Amino acid sequence: MAEQKKWLDKDNVNLMVAVCAVLISAASFYATYVQSTVTETQVKAETWPYIQISSGNYDLEKEQRRIYVVVNNDGVGPARLVSFQLFYENEVVSSVSQLIAKCCLDEGETRRDDEGKMKPEYGTIITSSPSPSILPAGDSKIAFSFVATDENEAFWQKLNKARFELTGKACYCSLLDDCFEIEIYGEPVPVKTCTAQPGVDYSG
Repeated sequence: MAEQKKWLDKDNVNLMVAVCAVLISAASFYATYVQSTVTETQVKAETWPYIQISSGNYDLEKEQRRIYVVVNNDGVGPARLVSFQLFYENEVVSSVSQLIAKCCLDEGETRRDDEGKMKPEYGTIITSSPSPSILPAGDSKIAFSFVATDENEAFWQKLNKARFELTGKACYCSLLDDCFEIEIYGEPVPVKTCTAQPGVDYSG
C-alpha cells in the first residue's frame, strides 16, 4: 500500500511538472507573439507615409498669388506614389493643357502665337507628374503652379475660379507595402494594392 502511494505521488509530481511546462511554453509563446506584434507596429509607425493633396491660390512663403495643386508627404516614412489623378467637374484631365482647354479657353482660342510662343497674357505654368515616384517624408510634388502677374491677371482669375471645381486622388504604398488611397482634402483609406493607370493618371 505504501509502495502504491509512492507511485501515485510520483505520478502527481510528473503531472504537475508537465502542466507547468505547458503553461510556461504557452506564456513564452504569448510573450513572443506580443513582442512580435509590438515590433511590427513600431516598424509600421516608423515607416508610415501620410500623403495629402491640396490646392491654393497664395504662397505664404514667397508672399505671392500662386495657384497650385501639390502632393505632400506629411508622414515619417517615404511613400511609393503609384497613381495620381486630377479631375475637373468630375472629368479626368491628364494634363494642364487639357484642364485649361476645358475650363478657361473659348472655342478656337489658343495660348500660343503664330510662332508657337506662349502669349504673355497666359503666363508660364510650371507642371510635373507626381506619379510614379518615391516621395520622401516631408517632401512634396507639384502637379502645377501658376504665379499671377499684371499681364496674366485675367487668365489667372479664370484658372483660380476653375480651381474650385478641381478634385484629385492618389494611391500610394509604404516601404512595407501597406497601401492607401487618398482624395483631395480627405483622409487616407487602406486598400489592398495600388495600380498605375496610363492615359488616366495625370502627366503634367
